[in-house]
Amino acid sequence: MNYSETDEKAQLVLVVGYDGTEPSQRALGRAAEMLRDRAGRMEVVYVAHMPASVAFSAQAVASVRDGLDSEEQELARQVDEALASSGLKWHFQRRNGEIAPELLAAAEEQFDAEGPDTHVVLAVGGSAHQIDRYLTSTPAV
Repeated sequence: MNYSETDEKAQLVLVVGYDGTEPSQRALGRAAEMLRDRAGRMEVVYVAHMPASVAFSAQAVASVRDGLDSEEQELARQVDEALASSGLKWHFQRRNGEIAPELLAAAEEQFDAEGPDTHVVLAVGGSAHQIDRYLTSTPAV
């Protein structure tokens, strides 16, 4: 179902995966466009993922955590800058773990909180390079 085919009176919640990359910036911009003339809001989600190899060193874990905290602050600032003048309702959150399951969990939480009369859409960026569409895999539910 295309978002434009949904009931125009229903609330729309867009869960946007954001990591500061160009594809995630495009997803954020497109999500803002989708909400321009609709009732709804955005839940912008940064998933901090700690590589498994880091777990073998306590020093490395502390260092990576500090880096992820700094990245979270920078990404929240970027989102604020991008959406401040839009007039849209939005919220930024950080989740820790594997990216795909955390984004899906965030979308499910929004659906549970808003109820069945709300449309929840998960928006993530894709590569601008066509070759990447053939070389990478996409998680599915």
